[in-house]
Amino acid sequence: MIGAFVTGAIAGAFLDLDAVMLFSSVLAAGAAVSALVCWWWPGFAGAGWRLLMVGYLGNPLVLAGVALSAYQYDCLFGGVIGWNCMFSDVGPMAVCLCLPSPFAGLALRWWMGHRAVLV
Repeated sequence: MIGAFVTGAIAGAFLDLDAVMLFSSVLAAGAAVSALVCWWWPGFAGAGWRLLMVGYLGNPLVLAGVALSAYQYDCLFGGVIGWNCMFSDVGPMAVCLCLPSPFAGLALRWWMGHRAVLV
């Protein structure tokens, strides 16, 4: 969740303070839901690749971004332009912004595991 909060703060920093708070809170909430899904299956002690996939695909913001991209398929890949395609880039942007948080969680898990061996 911390990785998602930092990613949202960086993304919102290009706009204003309200955007920082909004992006950070939405990404952190999505990461919290994703962590609950990972806790349910495969469990926090599961394989890293499973945690990465479930953590990424269990994020509701990723699912909403994929759904929005599928809904506006013609705007993204076709020749359709106009007012109806105004927010067609929001879906891929949301999917990309959710990518760092599962990696941050796996990096923290790896670091904590190696830290216990070093001590």
